[in-house]
Amino acid sequence: MKNSCLTSGAGRFCLLLVAAQAWLEGVATPAFTRKYGTSCVTCHEAFPRRNIVGEAFRLNGYHFIDDELYVKAPLVELGDEAYERLWPKAIWPTTLSTQLPFSLINRFLLEVDSDGSRDAEVLFLFPEEIELVWTGTIGKTFSYYGDLIFIQKDFGGNDIQSWAQLKARVGIHDIVGPENLINLNIGTVGTQTMGLYPALDHNNYTTHYYQYSSWIMPTVNMARSGLSEFRGNPFSLQPQIGLELYGFGPRWKYAIGVVSGDVLYPADVAPDDDITFVGTGRNRGAKDGYAQVCYKIGGLGFDGSDSKVEDPTQASADYWRDDSLIMSAFGYAGSAQITTVDNAGAEWEGDDAFWRAGFGLQQKYKNLTVAVGYMYGYDDRPYGNLSPDFVPSHTWFAEATYYVFPWLLPYGRYEGLLLDLPENIAGLNPDQDTQRVVLGAKALVRANVSVNLETTLYTQGADLQSGFDKTIFLLFNLSF
Repeated sequence: MKNSCLTSGAGRFCLLLVAAQAWLEGVATPAFTRKYGTSCVTCHEAFPRRNIVGEAFRLNGYHFIDDELYVKAPLVELGDEAYERLWPKAIWPTTLSTQLPFSLINRFLLEVDSDGSRDAEVLFLFPEEIELVWTGTIGKTFSYYGDLIFIQKDFGGNDIQSWAQLKARVGIHDIVGPENLINLNIGTVGTQTMGLYPALDHNNYTTHYYQYSSWIMPTVNMARSGLSEFRGNPFSLQPQIGLELYGFGPRWKYAIGVVSGDVLYPADVAPDDDITFVGTGRNRGAKDGYAQVCYKIGGLGFDGSDSKVEDPTQASADYWRDDSLIMSAFGYAGSAQITTVDNAGAEWEGDDAFWRAGFGLQQKYKNLTVAVGYMYGYDDRPYGNLSPDFVPSHTWFAEATYYVFPWLLPYGRYEGLLLDLPENIAGLNPDQDTQRVVLGAKALVRANVSVNLETTLYTQGADLQSGFDKTIFLLFNLSF
């Protein structure tokens, strides 16, 4: 069943409260803590956000520099190293960990309605999610990631819906050329690269998605439109199924991806099936493409160079600090099939060609992190035969996080969405601009146990976000 709020003019703006819901790929899960005998804060500022050591570890296929020196769990050798010299008359040797590569992530969410916009003043999502994650390496060449997530969602105080979803990918590293230049991901791609580097949902402290990444073109109210069916563009910046090339150096990194596009279930829709694969697209000939580039000034290199710590598995006393400036640019281009069927049964089909382009900055100085970003969007014909007008979009954000203590991080974000929607479509509200403030704090009870207290205040478009504005969220997260 689809989220009931999708039938309203504001439906496509429903923003889920789960920044980590499906975007945990690349997180240094507790399985790596056991493999290297180290703390979660070696790779994380505060779970799930990685520090630069964790980012270098992820980019390098879940390996540290001189990785074999730091592995504590014994490895199984699948062939002797001498087989490398015998190849192709022998199978190339590799290694496997003797430990099972599984981790569990548990999220429990309490929601309190403070303005009377919900039927229930208090809502328990206990648990909101249970995530089984498997991640690891096969020698130095291959890495893998997968997760199975059991989910309960209320979509802004509505009836609770539940389902399960899967992601999986395989990484092939140093395929050809200089070290770290060309690597390939196959499967569910985009968790690290679908958007601006300073503001990726999977690497976010808050319980909300970023607005720039989660909004979807508003839908049409069927009862007032004279239609029996309308399928618009389901695009949002979410992981999809496809291929991704990436590379990195001390001060730069890039990613280029080709994905299915035209996804079956956007991020704000409960799927019809009980179990789904994240980012599955419709079986169409056209494919979408995207690219992300980053450049870093100061601090530790993306490849782990310039480290002041000899052993990367031992976190420094100020592991969250990395005085630096990161610049990020992102672009996406694709198309989606638009379908309308009127009450007389007449059907129309066509394509909405669209693109997104954005730029972001992240500045770190001692205990303070500040990030800003802007993205422009263009949809050629998102409403098909209902209107020939193109729709431009503008999304932006500014956020700050400060370390009061290593275990206490207050944060705030101000963000907005501006749309120039057609004014001549029956059943479509042309005024759907929104702006909001997200305020909260994250406390690390332990390195792998955290609590978030957060609220969201809409300064524009609060009537479009019934059930979200002024709601208080308390999130308990435990990983092992």
